[in-house]
Amino acid sequence: MHITLRKNQINFSGYDAIPLQGIYMQGLTNAQEQKIFKEMKIITKEEGLDLFLNQNNKKIEKNIIDDSYIDDRLSIWAQDNKAFVKNKDGKNILWNAKESVLTNIFPFNEYKINSKKYMPRGGNYFLGFDNDKKWMLINSLEIYEDDSFIKFGDKPTIKHLSNLFDVSPENIFTIDEFSCDLDEIVRPIGYPYILVNDYSKSLKNIENMKKEFPNNDKIYNRLKTNILRNLNFEKSNPMAESTETIIKKLKNYGFKPIKIGGKYFDDINFINAIAFKKQDGKISYITNSTKYSSPALEYLEKLFREDLIKKFPNISNIHFVSGGKYKNVKNNELFNFLSEIRGFKPCNGIMNILSDRLGGIHCMCSEIPKFISFR
Repeated sequence: MHITLRKNQINFSGYDAIPLQGIYMQGLTNAQEQKIFKEMKIITKEEGLDLFLNQNNKKIEKNIIDDSYIDDRLSIWAQDNKAFVKNKDGKNILWNAKESVLTNIFPFNEYKINSKKYMPRGGNYFLGFDNDKKWMLINSLEIYEDDSFIKFGDKPTIKHLSNLFDVSPENIFTIDEFSCDLDEIVRPIGYPYILVNDYSKSLKNIENMKKEFPNNDKIYNRLKTNILRNLNFEKSNPMAESTETIIKKLKNYGFKPIKIGGKYFDDINFINAIAFKKQDGKISYITNSTKYSSPALEYLEKLFREDLIKKFPNISNIHFVSGGKYKNVKNNELFNFLSEIRGFKPCNGIMNILSDRLGGIHCMCSEIPKFISFR
Protein backbone atom coordinates (compact mmCIF):
# COMPACT_ATOMS: atom_id res chain seq x y z
CA MET A 1 0.00 0.00 0.00
CA HIS A 2 1.25 3.49 -0.84
CA ILE A 3 -0.15 6.51 0.98
CA THR A 4 0.90 9.95 -0.22
CA LEU A 5 -0.45 12.69 2.01
CA ARG A 6 -0.28 16.25 0.72
CA LYS A 7 -1.69 19.55 1.88
CA ASN A 8 -4.08 20.14 -0.97
CA GLN A 9 -7.21 18.29 -1.96
CA ILE A 10 -9.56 17.80 -4.90
CA ASN A 11 -13.08 16.48 -5.12
CA PHE A 12 -14.60 14.35 -7.88
CA SER A 13 -17.99 14.03 -9.51
CA GLY A 14 -18.10 10.95 -11.68
CA TYR A 15 -17.25 9.09 -14.84
CA ASP A 16 -18.82 8.76 -18.24
CA ALA A 17 -20.50 5.39 -18.85
CA ILE A 18 -17.39 3.19 -18.77
CA PRO A 19 -16.79 -0.39 -17.55
CA LEU A 20 -16.85 -0.56 -13.75
CA GLN A 21 -15.30 -2.86 -11.19
CA GLY A 22 -17.65 -1.63 -8.52
CA ILE A 23 -19.23 1.18 -6.53
CA TYR A 24 -18.06 2.74 -3.27
CA MET A 25 -20.44 4.11 -0.59
CA GLN A 26 -20.02 5.59 2.90
CA GLY A 27 -21.66 7.63 5.66
CA LEU A 28 -24.97 5.81 6.14
CA THR A 29 -26.56 7.47 9.17
CA ASN A 30 -30.05 6.01 9.53
CA ALA A 31 -32.32 3.12 8.61
CA GLN A 32 -33.62 4.90 5.50
CA GLU A 33 -30.14 5.28 4.06
CA GLN A 34 -29.39 1.65 4.90
CA LYS A 35 -32.44 0.68 2.81
CA ILE A 36 -30.94 2.57 -0.13
CA PHE A 37 -27.69 0.66 0.39
CA LYS A 38 -29.57 -2.65 0.47
CA GLU A 39 -31.22 -1.78 -2.84
CA MET A 40 -27.79 -1.00 -4.26
CA LYS A 41 -26.58 -4.42 -3.07
CA ILE A 42 -29.32 -6.09 -5.11
CA ILE A 43 -28.61 -3.96 -8.18
CA THR A 44 -24.82 -4.38 -8.12
CA LYS A 45 -25.17 -8.14 -7.67
CA GLU A 46 -27.49 -8.29 -10.67
CA GLU A 47 -25.05 -6.20 -12.72
CA GLY A 48 -21.98 -8.18 -11.67
CA LEU A 49 -20.38 -5.28 -9.77
CA ASP A 50 -18.75 -5.20 -6.36
CA LEU A 51 -20.22 -2.87 -3.74
CA PHE A 52 -17.76 -1.42 -1.23
CA LEU A 53 -18.78 0.19 2.07
CA ASN A 54 -16.55 2.30 4.29
CA GLN A 55 -17.77 1.60 7.81
CA ASN A 56 -17.18 4.58 10.10
CA ASN A 57 -13.74 5.07 8.54
CA LYS A 58 -12.53 1.95 10.35
CA LYS A 59 -12.51 -0.51 7.47
CA ILE A 60 -13.72 -0.92 3.91
CA GLU A 61 -15.59 -4.12 3.13
CA LYS A 62 -16.72 -5.63 -0.16
CA ASN A 63 -20.18 -7.12 -0.65
CA ILE A 64 -20.84 -7.22 3.10
CA ILE A 65 -23.82 -9.01 4.59
CA ASP A 66 -24.23 -7.08 7.85
CA ASP A 67 -24.79 -3.40 7.08
CA SER A 68 -26.88 -2.44 10.11
CA TYR A 69 -24.59 0.19 11.58
CA ILE A 70 -24.74 3.94 12.05
CA ASP A 71 -21.86 6.05 10.71
CA ASP A 72 -21.00 9.13 12.76
CA ARG A 73 -17.70 10.01 11.05
CA LEU A 74 -18.18 10.22 7.31
CA SER A 75 -20.32 12.25 4.92
CA ILE A 76 -22.92 10.32 2.93
CA TRP A 77 -21.62 12.03 -0.24
CA ALA A 78 -19.09 9.46 -1.48
CA GLN A 79 -18.90 11.30 -4.82
CA ASP A 80 -17.70 14.44 -3.02
CA ASN A 81 -15.16 12.73 -0.83
CA LYS A 82 -13.55 9.88 -2.77
CA ALA A 83 -12.48 9.51 -6.41
CA PHE A 84 -10.85 6.43 -7.93
CA VAL A 85 -8.61 7.63 -10.76
CA LYS A 86 -5.57 6.65 -12.77
CA ASN A 87 -2.85 9.05 -13.84
CA LYS A 88 0.87 8.93 -14.60
CA ASP A 89 1.57 7.94 -10.98
CA GLY A 90 -0.72 4.92 -11.24
CA LYS A 91 -3.99 4.26 -9.42
CA ASN A 92 -5.02 6.94 -6.95
CA ILE A 93 -7.80 7.57 -4.47
CA LEU A 94 -8.40 11.31 -4.21
CA TRP A 95 -9.41 11.61 -0.58
CA ASN A 96 -11.19 14.65 0.85
CA ALA A 97 -8.88 16.18 3.45
CA LYS A 98 -11.91 17.05 5.60
CA GLU A 99 -12.19 13.32 6.35
CA SER A 100 -9.36 11.53 8.13
CA VAL A 101 -7.33 9.25 5.91
CA LEU A 102 -7.82 5.58 6.70
CA THR A 103 -4.42 3.89 6.82
CA ASN A 104 -5.80 0.41 6.19
CA ILE A 105 -7.49 0.81 2.81
CA PHE A 106 -7.77 -2.90 2.02
CA PRO A 107 -9.11 -4.01 -0.49
CA PHE A 108 -7.58 -1.03 -2.37
CA ASN A 109 -3.94 -1.68 -1.46
CA GLU A 110 -2.80 -1.10 -5.04
CA TYR A 111 -3.97 2.53 -4.82
CA LYS A 112 -2.02 5.53 -3.60
CA ILE A 113 -3.92 8.10 -1.56
CA ASN A 114 -3.78 11.78 -2.45
CA SER A 115 -5.40 14.04 0.11
CA LYS A 116 -5.58 17.55 -1.27
CA LYS A 117 -7.06 20.83 -0.15
CA TYR A 118 -8.33 22.44 -3.36
CA MET A 119 -11.66 20.92 -4.14
CA PRO A 120 -14.54 21.72 -6.52
CA ARG A 121 -17.98 20.77 -5.24
CA GLY A 122 -19.04 17.22 -5.88
CA GLY A 123 -21.11 16.50 -8.94
CA ASN A 124 -19.44 19.26 -10.92
CA TYR A 125 -17.35 17.32 -13.42
CA PHE A 126 -17.25 14.10 -15.40
CA LEU A 127 -14.32 12.18 -16.85
CA GLY A 128 -14.50 10.04 -19.99
CA PHE A 129 -12.74 8.71 -23.05
CA ASP A 130 -12.92 9.16 -26.81
CA ASN A 131 -10.92 6.10 -27.89
CA ASP A 132 -7.53 6.78 -26.26
CA LYS A 133 -8.22 10.48 -25.66
CA LYS A 134 -9.30 11.33 -22.13
CA TRP A 135 -11.67 14.28 -21.65
CA MET A 136 -13.12 16.17 -18.70
CA LEU A 137 -16.40 18.10 -18.60
CA ILE A 138 -16.39 20.53 -15.67
CA ASN A 139 -18.31 23.48 -14.30
CA SER A 140 -16.18 26.57 -14.92
CA LEU A 141 -17.17 27.79 -11.46
CA GLU A 142 -14.86 25.15 -10.01
CA ILE A 143 -11.64 26.30 -11.74
CA TYR A 144 -9.25 29.00 -10.54
CA GLU A 145 -6.90 31.08 -12.58
CA ASP A 146 -3.32 30.94 -11.28
CA ASP A 147 -3.58 34.27 -9.40
CA SER A 148 -6.76 33.25 -7.62
CA PHE A 149 -5.25 29.91 -6.63
CA ILE A 150 -2.23 31.64 -5.13
CA LYS A 151 -4.56 33.88 -3.13
CA PHE A 152 -7.19 31.34 -2.03
CA GLY A 153 -5.85 27.87 -2.81
CA ASP A 154 -9.15 26.06 -2.42
CA LYS A 155 -9.97 25.25 -6.07
CA PRO A 156 -7.81 23.68 -8.78
CA THR A 157 -6.31 25.32 -11.83
CA ILE A 158 -6.36 23.75 -15.28
CA LYS A 159 -2.82 22.54 -14.64
CA HIS A 160 -3.87 20.78 -11.43
CA LEU A 161 -6.76 19.07 -13.20
CA SER A 162 -4.51 18.03 -16.08
CA ASN A 163 -1.95 16.43 -13.75
CA LEU A 164 -4.36 14.76 -11.34
CA PHE A 165 -6.60 13.26 -14.01
CA ASP A 166 -3.99 12.80 -16.75
CA VAL A 167 -6.05 14.77 -19.24
CA SER A 168 -4.67 17.27 -21.76
CA PRO A 169 -5.68 20.90 -21.06
CA GLU A 170 -7.27 21.19 -24.52
CA ASN A 171 -9.60 18.31 -23.60
CA ILE A 172 -10.92 20.00 -20.46
CA PHE A 173 -14.36 21.30 -21.48
CA THR A 174 -16.41 23.75 -19.43
CA ILE A 175 -20.05 24.60 -18.85
CA ASP A 176 -20.97 27.79 -16.99
CA GLU A 177 -23.53 26.59 -14.44
CA PHE A 178 -24.04 28.69 -11.33
CA SER A 179 -27.41 27.47 -10.03
CA CYS A 180 -26.70 23.78 -9.40
CA ASP A 181 -24.18 20.99 -9.87
CA LEU A 182 -23.60 19.48 -13.31
CA ASP A 183 -24.88 16.05 -12.29
CA GLU A 184 -28.32 17.60 -11.76
CA ILE A 185 -28.64 18.66 -15.41
CA VAL A 186 -26.33 16.49 -17.56
CA ARG A 187 -25.37 12.78 -17.58
CA PRO A 188 -22.83 11.26 -20.00
CA ILE A 189 -24.05 7.84 -21.16
CA GLY A 190 -21.15 6.64 -23.29
CA TYR A 191 -19.20 9.09 -25.41
CA PRO A 192 -20.26 10.95 -27.50
CA TYR A 193 -23.80 10.70 -26.09
CA ILE A 194 -24.86 12.81 -23.13
CA LEU A 195 -28.27 13.44 -21.58
CA VAL A 196 -29.24 17.07 -21.02
CA ASN A 197 -32.21 18.02 -18.87
CA ASP A 198 -34.77 20.04 -20.84
CA TYR A 199 -37.46 21.72 -18.73
CA SER A 200 -39.60 22.31 -21.81
CA LYS A 201 -39.82 18.53 -22.24
CA SER A 202 -40.55 18.15 -18.51
CA LEU A 203 -43.40 20.60 -19.05
CA LYS A 204 -44.81 18.46 -21.87
CA ASN A 205 -44.52 15.38 -19.68
CA ILE A 206 -46.61 16.87 -16.88
CA GLU A 207 -49.26 17.79 -19.45
CA ASN A 208 -49.39 14.09 -20.35
CA MET A 209 -49.47 13.29 -16.65
CA LYS A 210 -52.47 15.60 -16.23
CA LYS A 211 -54.35 13.80 -19.00
CA GLU A 212 -53.60 10.46 -17.39
CA PHE A 213 -54.45 11.67 -13.86
CA PRO A 214 -56.98 14.52 -14.27
CA ASN A 215 -57.84 14.72 -10.56
CA ASN A 216 -54.33 15.66 -9.39
CA ASP A 217 -54.46 19.44 -9.86
CA LYS A 218 -52.38 20.16 -6.75
CA ILE A 219 -49.48 18.01 -7.96
CA TYR A 220 -49.75 19.33 -11.51
CA ASN A 221 -49.83 23.00 -10.40
CA ARG A 222 -46.81 22.62 -8.10
CA LEU A 223 -44.80 20.92 -10.83
CA LYS A 224 -45.81 23.46 -13.47
CA THR A 225 -44.98 26.42 -11.21
CA ASN A 226 -41.53 25.03 -10.43
CA ILE A 227 -40.72 24.13 -14.05
CA LEU A 228 -41.82 27.54 -15.35
CA ARG A 229 -39.76 29.21 -12.64
CA ASN A 230 -36.68 27.34 -13.80
CA LEU A 231 -37.36 28.12 -17.47
CA ASN A 232 -37.73 31.80 -16.61
CA PHE A 233 -34.52 31.68 -14.57
CA GLU A 234 -32.63 30.32 -17.59
CA LYS A 235 -33.94 33.16 -19.77
CA SER A 236 -33.62 36.07 -17.34
CA ASN A 237 -30.46 35.32 -15.35
CA PRO A 238 -27.23 36.19 -17.19
CA MET A 239 -25.33 33.82 -14.89
CA ALA A 240 -27.40 30.83 -16.03
CA GLU A 241 -26.96 28.96 -19.29
CA SER A 242 -30.09 27.84 -21.11
CA THR A 243 -30.55 24.29 -22.30
CA GLU A 244 -29.96 25.43 -25.89
CA THR A 245 -26.69 27.15 -24.93
CA ILE A 246 -25.48 24.02 -23.15
CA ILE A 247 -26.48 21.90 -26.15
CA LYS A 248 -24.53 24.17 -28.50
CA LYS A 249 -21.42 24.03 -26.32
CA LEU A 250 -21.56 20.26 -26.01
CA LYS A 251 -21.85 19.86 -29.78
CA ASN A 252 -18.82 22.11 -30.26
CA TYR A 253 -16.91 19.87 -27.84
CA GLY A 254 -17.78 16.81 -29.93
CA PHE A 255 -20.68 15.42 -27.88
CA LYS A 256 -24.06 14.31 -29.20
CA PRO A 257 -26.53 15.75 -26.68
CA ILE A 258 -29.90 14.09 -26.05
CA LYS A 259 -32.56 16.40 -24.63
CA ILE A 260 -34.85 14.73 -22.13
CA GLY A 261 -37.33 15.65 -19.40
CA GLY A 262 -35.32 14.50 -16.39
CA LYS A 263 -35.81 17.05 -13.62
CA TYR A 264 -39.08 18.34 -12.20
CA PHE A 265 -38.40 19.39 -8.61
CA ASP A 266 -35.54 19.09 -6.13
CA ASP A 267 -36.82 15.66 -5.15
CA ILE A 268 -37.64 14.39 -8.67
CA ASN A 269 -34.47 14.07 -10.72
CA PHE A 270 -33.72 11.22 -13.13
CA ILE A 271 -30.58 12.90 -14.55
CA ASN A 272 -28.68 12.42 -11.28
CA ALA A 273 -27.57 8.87 -12.06
CA ILE A 274 -24.82 6.28 -12.34
CA ALA A 275 -24.26 4.97 -15.87
CA PHE A 276 -21.77 2.30 -16.93
CA LYS A 277 -20.91 0.07 -19.88
CA LYS A 278 -21.44 -3.69 -19.66
CA GLN A 279 -19.38 -6.42 -21.32
CA ASP A 280 -21.80 -6.56 -24.25
CA GLY A 281 -21.38 -2.81 -24.87
CA LYS A 282 -24.84 -1.97 -23.53
CA ILE A 283 -25.36 0.77 -20.93
CA SER A 284 -26.94 0.26 -17.51
CA TYR A 285 -28.44 3.25 -15.72
CA ILE A 286 -29.15 3.69 -11.97
CA THR A 287 -31.18 6.70 -10.88
CA ASN A 288 -33.64 8.08 -8.32
CA SER A 289 -37.17 6.74 -8.02
CA THR A 290 -40.59 8.27 -7.33
CA LYS A 291 -41.99 4.97 -6.05
CA TYR A 292 -44.24 5.24 -2.96
CA SER A 293 -45.16 8.84 -3.83
CA SER A 294 -48.36 8.98 -5.87
CA PRO A 295 -49.56 7.36 -9.12
CA ALA A 296 -49.10 10.72 -10.89
CA LEU A 297 -45.47 11.16 -9.80
CA GLU A 298 -44.71 7.49 -10.42
CA TYR A 299 -46.00 8.08 -13.95
CA LEU A 300 -43.14 10.56 -14.53
CA GLU A 301 -40.69 7.75 -13.78
CA LYS A 302 -42.46 5.59 -16.38
CA LEU A 303 -42.25 8.41 -18.95
CA PHE A 304 -38.53 8.85 -18.32
CA ARG A 305 -37.87 5.14 -18.78
CA GLU A 306 -39.81 5.06 -22.05
CA ASP A 307 -38.22 8.25 -23.35
CA LEU A 308 -34.67 7.11 -22.53
CA ILE A 309 -35.14 3.74 -24.25
CA LYS A 310 -36.66 5.46 -27.29
CA LYS A 311 -33.92 8.07 -27.62
CA PHE A 312 -31.01 5.82 -26.69
CA PRO A 313 -31.67 2.18 -27.67
CA ASN A 314 -28.25 1.09 -26.36
CA ILE A 315 -29.65 1.26 -22.84
CA SER A 316 -29.90 -2.22 -21.32
CA ASN A 317 -31.12 -1.95 -17.73
CA ILE A 318 -32.66 1.04 -15.96
CA HIS A 319 -32.75 0.79 -12.17
CA PHE A 320 -34.72 3.19 -9.96
CA VAL A 321 -33.64 3.41 -6.31
CA SER A 322 -36.27 4.47 -3.75
CA GLY A 323 -35.04 3.51 -0.28
CA GLY A 324 -38.52 2.34 0.62
CA LYS A 325 -41.50 4.30 1.86
CA TYR A 326 -40.38 7.28 3.91
CA LYS A 327 -41.37 7.52 7.55
CA ASN A 328 -41.16 10.88 9.29
CA VAL A 329 -38.44 10.84 11.90
CA LYS A 330 -39.38 12.11 15.35
CA ASN A 331 -37.72 15.41 16.33
CA ASN A 332 -36.76 15.96 12.69
CA GLU A 333 -39.22 18.73 11.92
CA LEU A 334 -36.68 20.79 9.95
CA PHE A 335 -35.91 18.01 7.47
CA ASN A 336 -39.57 17.20 7.05
CA PHE A 337 -40.32 20.89 6.44
CA LEU A 338 -37.53 21.22 3.86
CA SER A 339 -38.76 18.09 2.12
CA GLU A 340 -42.14 19.71 1.55
CA ILE A 341 -40.97 23.14 0.36
CA ARG A 342 -38.37 21.63 -2.00
CA GLY A 343 -40.71 19.05 -3.41
CA PHE A 344 -43.55 16.96 -2.18
CA LYS A 345 -44.47 15.59 1.20
CA PRO A 346 -41.80 12.97 2.03
CA CYS A 347 -42.60 9.92 -0.09
CA ASN A 348 -39.56 7.66 -0.16
CA GLY A 349 -36.03 7.63 1.18
CA ILE A 350 -34.22 8.95 -1.88
CA MET A 351 -36.77 11.72 -2.53
CA ASN A 352 -36.31 12.86 1.06
CA ILE A 353 -32.53 12.97 0.68
CA LEU A 354 -32.89 14.87 -2.60
CA SER A 355 -35.16 17.47 -1.02
CA ASP A 356 -33.66 18.02 2.39
CA ARG A 357 -29.98 17.49 1.47
CA LEU A 358 -30.03 18.29 -2.26
CA GLY A 359 -28.27 15.13 -3.39
CA GLY A 360 -29.31 11.83 -4.97
CA ILE A 361 -28.02 8.35 -5.74
CA HIS A 362 -25.16 9.60 -7.93
CA CYS A 363 -23.97 11.82 -5.09
CA MET A 364 -24.04 8.86 -2.68
CA CYS A 365 -21.80 6.67 -4.86
CA SER A 366 -18.28 6.83 -6.26
CA GLU A 367 -17.49 4.73 -9.33
CA ILE A 368 -14.50 2.36 -9.36
CA PRO A 369 -13.51 1.82 -13.02
CA LYS A 370 -12.10 -1.29 -14.62
CA PHE A 371 -9.00 0.61 -15.65
CA ILE A 372 -7.63 -2.31 -17.64
CA SER A 373 -10.64 -2.04 -19.95
CA PHE A 374 -9.73 1.38 -21.30
CA ARG A 375 -6.15 2.21 -20.34
